Amino acid sequence: MEELFLNRSPGSIVSSPCTQGFLVAVVGAPLDHTSTYRPGCRFGPARIREAYNNIEAYSLRRGIDVDEYCLEDLGDIAIVPGDLEESLRRIEVVSSSVFARGGVLGLLGGEHLITLPAVKALSASSTPCLVVFDAHLDLREEYLGLRLSHASVTRRISELIGPERVMIIGVRAVSREELEYAGSRRIAFITSNQARILGVREVSRRIRRFLSECKSTYISVDMDVFDPAYAPGVGNPEAEGMEPWSVLDMVSVIIDERLRGFDIVEVSPPYDVGGITSILASKVLLEILASIHSIHGGKH
Repeated sequence: MEELFLNRSPGSIVSSPCTQGFLVAVVGAPLDHTSTYRPGCRFGPARIREAYNNIEAYSLRRGIDVDEYCLEDLGDIAIVPGDLEESLRRIEVVSSSVFARGGVLGLLGGEHLITLPAVKALSASSTPCLVVFDAHLDLREEYLGLRLSHASVTRRISELIGPERVMIIGVRAVSREELEYAGSRRIAFITSNQARILGVREVSRRIRRFLSECKSTYISVDMDVFDPAYAPGVGNPEAEGMEPWSVLDMVSVIIDERLRGFDIVEVSPPYDVGGITSILASKVLLEILASIHSIHGGKH
């Protein structure tokens, strides 16, 4: 049934043919229903793919050429205008299909709310741990009257899988309500300033310690985790952000065989000066794929 919800993209990511079934499936989720400041992330998946197909595919971190490994690009999920619940259901259905086939899901957003149905799909078979790279906590009970919002996505996920299974990196924009909720539920987070002081090695060590008892993991990269100097084209930019190398190094270190899904969200091309946010997002995608393939081996 999931095929009914997918539109094949003419700009699909180019990779080696999959001869033994796919390891990673990339899916566009152009959801843009609850964006509030700078909408336009519905165009994110197309721009990320375009950039990915025009950058070098060799990862110096992992020492492999990602183009030599197969990747299934399933196209974009057909989002229903004006119907948020149906759109989220479709993301969940497609995500469930990828997990059922044993693949690693890679969602390209789209607003950050797409993480919720993906984690919900994964939690049907195992209770995952979630690591979020984000300038915001996204822990509001509701925002502008909506409980399902890009500003409340991590709260909804914490209610689903348990607050002890959520960790947020790069935080620097919060509300008092969110801080009180995080404190009362003991949700782990590291601010961007703390990350600079601690350094990549120590932050990575803390994330790995957080993940030590987890049987499956999901990583979400909100592009506003980066400083606007590196990623201006996002829905809610915040100053004092993280540098690309630090986030990429952390992601590379914490990925292991337990990773079942990831997403890259909140690229808003209408505000993307020179396309640099899409290019950085494609680099994030490349390094995640390189880490996955280097761990699992084989070309499928």
